[in-house]
Amino acid sequence: MKQEVLFLGTGGSMGVPMIGCECRVCFSKDERDRRCRSSILLKMGEKRFLIDPSPDIRQNALKYGIQRLDGVLITHAHEDHIGGLNDLRPYYIQNEKKPMPMIVSRNTFDLISGRFFYLMDRFKPQILEDLTGTFLLDGEEIHYFTYSQQGVPVTGFRWRDFAYITDIKEYSEDIFHLLKGVKILVLSALHTEGSAMHFSVAEAIAFSERIGPRELYLTHISHDLSHQEMNESFPISIQCAYDGLKIYV
Repeated sequence: MKQEVLFLGTGGSMGVPMIGCECRVCFSKDERDRRCRSSILLKMGEKRFLIDPSPDIRQNALKYGIQRLDGVLITHAHEDHIGGLNDLRPYYIQNEKKPMPMIVSRNTFDLISGRFFYLMDRFKPQILEDLTGTFLLDGEEIHYFTYSQQGVPVTGFRWRDFAYITDIKEYSEDIFHLLKGVKILVLSALHTEGSAMHFSVAEAIAFSERIGPRELYLTHISHDLSHQEMNESFPISIQCAYDGLKIYV
């Protein structure tokens, strides 16, 4: 059975347009240059799983008609990836107040449970204690692995031949073994220039080339990058993702 991945957001931590900016991308008329904070929805049959409740999840849910969620997976505890946790409360109410499964690393859970202490009874955490491993999501085996961003542990996910990796900068060489055979790779690339916290476009492409996927989708994109211009500069196997894009696993 094919599974659908819907990109809810493909922008960096400040989104696009960025407040107060008058650059050509922020003023672009191309809807693909309008980027919410990065997040995806995985559809597995009738089940719906969210990766990262960004601060834009409320408008995402209304726009794309996400009437229910069966679980949430979290990559790390930066605001642009967890700021929408509070907006998941309606799903708890609609599900007869049954706690929602939350897949999360120990480090991330400790940070979230301190900040969102008033919400934790709405979730049923499944804590990933190890740096790498597997868990079951609606009967599907999901692989997880850990890398970091300025010392902050981040969790990446792989199922079947699809992998989702955002906010990566520092990693072990073991990651390439874990990603062997991936055909569809989603990878963050914030700028054309490098930064201390994110891959540049060139770094993302170089990382991808060591894996050899059939398709590479770039996400977590800043206002420095024009969707059309970047895609025109890429081979057909590489694309900038955009909000609302659907791909199938």
